[in-house]
Amino acid sequence: MADRTLDALPPRSVAIVQGFGRPLNRSILIGGVVTVAVVIALEALGVGEWLNSVVAPVIIAAIAGLVGLLVAILLLPSRIRRAFEAYSWLGHAEMQRFKERTGTRVPNKVAEMEQWVAATPSTPAMGLPRIEVLAFLGRYSEARDELDAASAADPDAAFEIASLRQYIDWLEHGSDDMAALRAAAADLPPGSEAQRFSAVTLAIGEARIRLVGSDPDWTAPLEAVRGSLGSAPWRAVITDTCRPVGFVLGLVGLIAALIVPLLRATL
Repeated sequence: MADRTLDALPPRSVAIVQGFGRPLNRSILIGGVVTVAVVIALEALGVGEWLNSVVAPVIIAAIAGLVGLLVAILLLPSRIRRAFEAYSWLGHAEMQRFKERTGTRVPNKVAEMEQWVAATPSTPAMGLPRIEVLAFLGRYSEARDELDAASAADPDAAFEIASLRQYIDWLEHGSDDMAALRAAAADLPPGSEAQRFSAVTLAIGEARIRLVGSDPDWTAPLEAVRGSLGSAPWRAVITDTCRPVGFVLGLVGLIAALIVPLLRATL
């Protein structure tokens, strides 16, 4: 089966990803330009000549990539950054929960999602992960049928079921009714990890409703909840975003560090 791009998914499925994607991609692009500029500057200063010729491109690329990454982070609007930190914290936690429940990594391409659903039977252990993937793919009827069969053994599970129900209603019909989800969140133990999880879930629900409604202040709910999460979101952002972006910028720097001396030699 040929893989489809995320653009082929229901628009609401990827709305918040695209909402963050625009400012993130702009900052990363500028970070890439800065990375190349730093390589050129270091080469012009003769740094490569001071270092061992074998390791010089690697060291220059590492320095340039780090500078490019820092610039990308600093150029990201503070409101977007804080909202993204809260969003990343929940996303990281959900990916870990998915792995623990299913024993597999989270499928991130449409074809992989469809293959995963086809290969994963609907069991009590796999039911909730299947429902989320089915909903993301736009297979709402199947997701609802499986959700109707799900049962909650505790307030945490009841909140998750309510979250999936609200998510499907929003994806399929654009519903902004979060009353049942808020009621389920109220039953969670105050100060617990589940309560923190629910607070960010509610904030994401509100943010995506605002985003699709073209509200310029769509990040406000996530910004408001960010302060309650402490330093944990930074670890999630470093692991899931900064590390892969830093690798790409370092690779850009390495390519530039190999090409720039060759260009200088031919001029």
